[in-house]
Amino acid sequence: MSKRKLNIQQQRRVKKNRFKTADQQNSQVRSGLVITNFGQRLLVEDKQGTIFNCAVRQHLGKLVAGDRVLWEPDAEAGRGIVSATSPRHSELARPGFRGQTRMVAANIDVIGIVAPIEPGVHPDMIDRYLVAAAQLDIPVALIINKIDLLTNDEAWEELAETLLPYDEMGIDIITVSAQLSDGLDDIKAFLSQKTSVFVGPSGAGKSSLINALIPDLAIRTGSLSAATGLGVHTTTNSILYHLPCGGDIIDSPGVRRFTPTPCSPSILEGYYPDFLPFLGQCRFDNCTHQHEPGCAIRQAVDEGNIAESRFASFQNLRQEFADYFDLSGGQKNRDKIK
Repeated sequence: MSKRKLNIQQQRRVKKNRFKTADQQNSQVRSGLVITNFGQRLLVEDKQGTIFNCAVRQHLGKLVAGDRVLWEPDAEAGRGIVSATSPRHSELARPGFRGQTRMVAANIDVIGIVAPIEPGVHPDMIDRYLVAAAQLDIPVALIINKIDLLTNDEAWEELAETLLPYDEMGIDIITVSAQLSDGLDDIKAFLSQKTSVFVGPSGAGKSSLINALIPDLAIRTGSLSAATGLGVHTTTNSILYHLPCGGDIIDSPGVRRFTPTPCSPSILEGYYPDFLPFLGQCRFDNCTHQHEPGCAIRQAVDEGNIAESRFASFQNLRQEFADYFDLSGGQKNRDKIK
């Protein structure tokens, strides 16, 4: 007779109990927080704030900044080995090469989407991260960086028009300049006492913002580089920093084009809150909101009730997800879906 498989909730409960039991049984075992992953090893911080260079038991899989772990000191000073992990309450991932999922951060409470004035504030990028945040049910703020580059009223008006759909959806919008230290208090209020992650494209200025929020960041980065033994650090993996205002911030690598976890068209449209008043009103139940007559979504776009940019980003994602789902919403590639 085959063994009965545990559901996800039962698996998490067993994992949590193992995590507690291991900590109680072995006096050498310590709890820790993953600061960053660099290849086959982790930097783990103990309760006293000391950083240790740790190997990882193979069965634990990929661990990232924000993970809570148990680890044991190694014979060599400053080193250890991670033996167990605590269940994550949230995890941000992005598709990697060959359909594999690449973890970005764990146990995050809020997401800051950093959109820069230069090279540009692009609604499609923003909407992709908004869908990911909605999938995780995590609060989000839109951080408009490099506002010092807005030199006239016309530029401000153009930005306001771009951001209008997000303002109407009630999304927090924070304008900031790391160069001028403008808007930093608003960011601190959003991040305070939470574990957060900055996401956005390469060149968005995420690292510059964190530098402005953490005055001694260069010293901290130097100590992390020394702990890894890899020399000067660059943001190729997510790294967790403690904020002076309280809480933690995870700096994630910039990506040229982020894609949230693929889902069916019917689920995807539910992640667009500005679509919700019009869903279920189309003439056809399986409406793709493209060329069908009697489409309530298309009509809302034509009448200005849904922004063209939002509709375009929805259709872009819908087409990208077509490799995973057929047009009627049926799943085609089960092995590619988490």
